[in-house]
Amino acid sequence: MANGEIGMGYALDAETEIASHGDGLYARPVTQVFWNMESAFGGWALALAMEAVGREADPAAALSSINAIFVAGIDGETVFVRVETLSQRTRTGFFRVTLHKDAADGPLLFGADIVMSDRRETDLAYQPDMPEVTPAAETERLAFPPGMGPRWFGHYDQRIAVGRPFTVQDRPRSAVWMRDGDGRPLDTKGLVSISDVPMPRAFFLADAPRFSSTVSYSFAMFATEAELAAIGTDHVLVESDSARIRRGMSDQHARIWSPSGDLIALTSQTAFFR
Repeated sequence: MANGEIGMGYALDAETEIASHGDGLYARPVTQVFWNMESAFGGWALALAMEAVGREADPAAALSSINAIFVAGIDGETVFVRVETLSQRTRTGFFRVTLHKDAADGPLLFGADIVMSDRRETDLAYQPDMPEVTPAAETERLAFPPGMGPRWFGHYDQRIAVGRPFTVQDRPRSAVWMRDGDGRPLDTKGLVSISDVPMPRAFFLADAPRFSSTVSYSFAMFATEAELAAIGTDHVLVESDSARIRRGMSDQHARIWSPSGDLIALTSQTAFFR
């Protein structure tokens, strides 16, 4: 596994198990477990990329950043994952991951540049303060009515602290406590998947769902694997907002906080909507 040895008893690990075809090429079936409305959930694709990079990178290296593009809906019978090592230095590795539909040279679905590094402590440190919000135990669980909503949504326990989707808000801000719904402890792969869970910002300006798809995504990692392990099965707070929504495009930037108030990751993305 790419990040720790958590185990196949959890949905995310079972659904990111990959078969090696040699020379940085892997494959796995596309199932309905982490299915969105018309294709696979983007967080699953990101976790799949991390699983593959973990097979190729230095075991001592940890995730530093991801910059990804979603070229097409991830569907078909099989996804082939190709990992290209762009540069492997003493402490930092640069990798390019592509996902292809049904063949190693099939249509491109997704691409990501991933940086892995053995980061060291320094004498400089800064972070903003975590927002004051209602604790997870006192918040309402976010859920679709039975039989509605995408299948992947049911794999996450989400509790609303700020904002409410499908309402007309003055500002598309939300803060949601999140964790894996099956009790999977947090690690890098799980955090990357969670980072794509926040609903599109257009959902917080309209009283009904709007079809939306991510086209570009970036992620910066600040926590260590040991710090994520200490969070375990607790919720993390994902605070999301948008700077601009116009002409069918929205941006989304999010800060992910540990329960104790540490900023553990940042993510941003652009999406098209109708």
